[in-house]
Amino acid sequence: MCKDSTHEGGCCCEQGPQGPMGVQGIQGSTGPQGPQGIQGVPGKDCEGRDCKCSYAYCNVYSLTKQIKGAFGSASDTVLFDSQASVSPEFDVSAKNSTGEIKFLKHGIYSCDWIAQANITPPVPSPVPSFSFGFWLDGVLLPGSVNSSFTQSPNDDNTHVSGQVIVEVAAGQKLILRNASASSVTMNPLPSGSVFPIANASLNIVLVKELP
Repeated sequence: MCKDSTHEGGCCCEQGPQGPMGVQGIQGSTGPQGPQGIQGVPGKDCEGRDCKCSYAYCNVYSLTKQIKGAFGSASDTVLFDSQASVSPEFDVSAKNSTGEIKFLKHGIYSCDWIAQANITPPVPSPVPSFSFGFWLDGVLLPGSVNSSFTQSPNDDNTHVSGQVIVEVAAGQKLILRNASASSVTMNPLPSGSVFPIANASLNIVLVKELP
């Protein structure tokens, strides 16, 4: 994400004002062509200018078993017990208590989530689908809800994911919720896996900073 339109080598720079043009001298006679000079040392990105690169990112995830109640219940929000890289533009202090990710900078963000879950037993017949989605300050983000299907009562994990690109104001809070009518179980230790899996993860990247 960059504040200006000058891009060099992945860096975005803000060039200073151009100085005044000097007085043009008298044109001299053309001399003989000289030998080719040696190649110069490669320059550096943004050399001679102020670098204005700015990045914001957030990755949190869960390695803990969770049973999420049906949508509208007190336990329908996904919690996150772990984090990887989180830049200072986010407050994730409530990730394991309320599941909230707080944005501290106004901008356009790419937000994506994944979940591994199944309908909580006993599984009814016919087996219903389940879904998750994003809520921003208590309002559903359109296009963020996706669903999956437990094919049999013996399934112990099914993958589902979603993504949106959305404008977010500083101070707003994002959560991931069970958006289905059934309770779901999120198991970090499915059969056959040597290591615990991330049964939920949330990734946010700032695409464009806004004033």
